Amino acid sequence: MYKTLSDSKIILALAVPAILQTLVRSSFMILDAYWVGKLGSLQLAALTVATFIVWGEIALGEMVATGTNSLVAQSTGAGNKELSRQISTINIVNTFFHSLILGSLLIPILPILYFIINLNPEQATLANKYLIPFSLGLPCFTLLSTVTAIFRGYGDTKTPFYLLLFSLGLNMFLTPFLIFGINGFMQLGLPGAAYATLITYFIGFLTGYRILRNRGLINSIFKYKFNKNITLETLKIGTPISLNGVAFSMIYVFVARFVADYGTIGLASMGIGHRSESIAYQITVGFSLAATVLVGQNIGADNPDRAEKLSWKIFGICSMVMAVYMVLLFSFSSQIAGFFTNDPGVITAASSYNKIAAIVLIFSAAEVILSGAFSGAGDTMPPAIIGLPFNLLRIPFAALFSPWLGLTGIWIAICLTVVLKGVIIAIWFKRGKWKTKKSRIVSKGNILELTQVE
Repeated sequence: MYKTLSDSKIILALAVPAILQTLVRSSFMILDAYWVGKLGSLQLAALTVATFIVWGEIALGEMVATGTNSLVAQSTGAGNKELSRQISTINIVNTFFHSLILGSLLIPILPILYFIINLNPEQATLANKYLIPFSLGLPCFTLLSTVTAIFRGYGDTKTPFYLLLFSLGLNMFLTPFLIFGINGFMQLGLPGAAYATLITYFIGFLTGYRILRNRGLINSIFKYKFNKNITLETLKIGTPISLNGVAFSMIYVFVARFVADYGTIGLASMGIGHRSESIAYQITVGFSLAATVLVGQNIGADNPDRAEKLSWKIFGICSMVMAVYMVLLFSFSSQIAGFFTNDPGVITAASSYNKIAAIVLIFSAAEVILSGAFSGAGDTMPPAIIGLPFNLLRIPFAALFSPWLGLTGIWIAICLTVVLKGVIIAIWFKRGKWKTKKSRIVSKGNILELTQVE
């Protein structure tokens, strides 16, 4: 449906709904921080710690969604609709079992993570109140992620936006209700924020599943038959990205250990800093999703040169947007921090984070967008190989800069690695070896063999 449009219009037709989708998705965390902040700085600090762990949990939970997006895009580009339906149906069910097991395994590990961060018993108790319900309900979250990945693979980024917008609308009412209740009724406090997210995501999944069935884009999940080839190919693509996300999350657990030395102000300000830059990050993720779709479909259609051309054009358009956001985040750093808290100390520390983060936004865009392009090609190892060692550098950098510059030194340590990752992934992508990584099941296209239960 995009054949008559120019490249820029194709990119924007895909990227704008994807950006809106990711902005809506980030709004769930912003809403949580806003309402939890009303409970106090201690609760907000506990949510910050919980968020770092949730990042890793989601990264592992969305392993199937990542592989699904690439495979559906490639099979759609190859014109193999039946294969697209099979991949989509099988991976919805695989997502449920994968995330159910994952969430259950995480809970016993939580005390170890709290020990690493050096949380006191009160902070650990509060973090548990969010993390335990979220972990047990992880399938509610990841099922919607896989459904939206399927839509994007087909080249539809509008429906995922509408699904998340619908879920956010429900969440806006449900979050304050479950946190504060009404006259004591349903006053759940911090766990209410987790319950609200899970409930609204699951409703979004059910709606998305019904739309996919009505459009004939998937088969019934009740006719599910395990397929070894599809499952392994999905995990082959999704695993490097997921492990990189887990490493990123766990590294932040260690970085948070240095931040925790500055007490509640340090943890709360880091949480606010992340949420302040989250809009810019989600914009780049939206462009990255467009890159995944366009690269995947062009690789599937055996047109790798066009895939590369579109990738660089996506980065160029996104860079212009990041330049505007950079100016705004730097200029209004204190006002943005003040949206989340009235604590002067937290505002000062968070404002410092905002200014430093603003300077490196374009490098962050390079990393995220080109990682999406690699993913669309099915070559997810380079982003992982680059991301892991340079994210690890945040730990010694934080240890080195913190005694010298305080919290500002930790913010510099984080942002310095962003610059290094952005430069190196651009060089690696330019080499072009990803152009030969077309999925073997898409290349083979043998439906009879793929549908065999193994």
